[in-house]
Amino acid sequence: MSFKRIAGHALSWAAAQYRDRPAVVFRDRSFSFMQIERRSNQLANALIGLGQCPGERVAVLLNNSVESIDSQFGAEKAAQAYVALNVRHTLREQAAILNDAEASVLIVGTDFRELALQARPLVPSLRHVIGVGWHDAGVLGYDALLGRASDGAPRLTVPSDLLLRIAYTSGTTGQPKGVAYSIERFEARLANHFGAMEYGLGIDDAMLHVGPLTHAAGVHLLPCYLRGARNIVADRFDAEQVLAQVARDRITQLMVVPTMLNRLLEALAVNPAADLSALRRVHYGTAPTPKSTVHEALQRLGPILRQQYGMTEAVQPLCVLYPHDHLEDGQPSARITSCGRPSMNVDITIRDAAGHALPTGEVGEIALAHRGIGEVAFWRRPDLERESIRDGWYYSGDLGRFDDEGFLYIVGRNKDMMISGGFNVYAREVEDALQAHPGVAEVAVLGLPDAEWGEVVAAFVVRRPGQTSDADTLARHCATLIAGYKKPRVIEFIDTLPRNHAGKVTKNDLRDAYLARHANGATSQ
Repeated sequence: MSFKRIAGHALSWAAAQYRDRPAVVFRDRSFSFMQIERRSNQLANALIGLGQCPGERVAVLLNNSVESIDSQFGAEKAAQAYVALNVRHTLREQAAILNDAEASVLIVGTDFRELALQARPLVPSLRHVIGVGWHDAGVLGYDALLGRASDGAPRLTVPSDLLLRIAYTSGTTGQPKGVAYSIERFEARLANHFGAMEYGLGIDDAMLHVGPLTHAAGVHLLPCYLRGARNIVADRFDAEQVLAQVARDRITQLMVVPTMLNRLLEALAVNPAADLSALRRVHYGTAPTPKSTVHEALQRLGPILRQQYGMTEAVQPLCVLYPHDHLEDGQPSARITSCGRPSMNVDITIRDAAGHALPTGEVGEIALAHRGIGEVAFWRRPDLERESIRDGWYYSGDLGRFDDEGFLYIVGRNKDMMISGGFNVYAREVEDALQAHPGVAEVAVLGLPDAEWGEVVAAFVVRRPGQTSDADTLARHCATLIAGYKKPRVIEFIDTLPRNHAGKVTKNDLRDAYLARHANGATSQ
């Protein structure tokens, strides 16, 4: 049964509760809850005035800004489905997503003006382009459009199964796909978030967002808003500036991906006296975090680390590794290589290729009970649903195992499992071994085709500054930690790992580049 909702009710409720308190800070401007309420109401009414019907798609191509928050909130209040575009995508990729979503409105910042103008004739469904900070022939100016609209909440009554968002996957393994979130499922996501919190969150808190709000950083935006905390939005990540801002603005909450955490630790090594006394939680994750990084972070930051596991298809937290889980008898716990235990409203099992539940300790595919946040749905892709949802379970494509205390360990993706000489090799296990070497800053492991072995294990390594470890040294190091068949047969040193906008390593780019360089040669060495 689909129950009725007032579109954007929770947002207006928060504004009524916290009114003139600061809600959003961007650069040198602060916006109160009521200012955000009025701005998002104006956008909602403007969208309705353009003839947008409930459930139509509003695509947004903006860097972090107050307008990027307006667009999320305004689309919700207008009962529109919000589609966040990745600012790093090419014209071809943007047009493909716009067409897949059948977007009727595109809100786009000045940085992407030319791309928007080129994309427009490629997307037949696109009726309106709204330029933030710019306008052109046939392009509506954002400020002028809002200036003509009412700042009162539209208060549209809508069914709870109405489409609220389409989140496109980051595409590390192929063509992006749209994940559909109804109002009801998004509410389940919020309930799960709040249910998993072991810390207080209220008007004295300040969350510093240093990543794109359209991706993992945005997970904390709405919970902070609903609790009256300040959302302080950075337009880019800079480790030294983050340390200064934590001290100046008394930041209590911070979320970082592993690369950011490494940069923060490097900055703290240079400036160990930085004032982090207000900081109560550092949330980290979205990609595997080396054990050595977590150890150093515990030493420099104290027991305030918190890891959440999730995915585009089912937003975190599916599992949480709480601050107290990081320590055992005052020392870093062995379980810091896990992603914690499942949250209260999530049921997770490990299953084999035939769909049978596996016992503790065995590696298999992570499957979520298909309810609540686990009730995954894909936008107009019944083929994906048939493939991944079976017998009441969503098969995530992630490989993992449980230990005997219920902690979940991520081994990698299905596509990260290599079969070399008939043996299964998991990329995460090899990455952890290499990461344990002091000369390795970052590493990505993948399989390369090989005529003799089927696949060979290949490692792409970023050295730590000043380190000169060679491939033979790393191979000998691996031999002390993992079985011989797991050792990388190809080791290449590179300056940086390619990443998408969510901070995940794009292994397909590494593989394609390697195969292009070695098109006429063998891969093994």
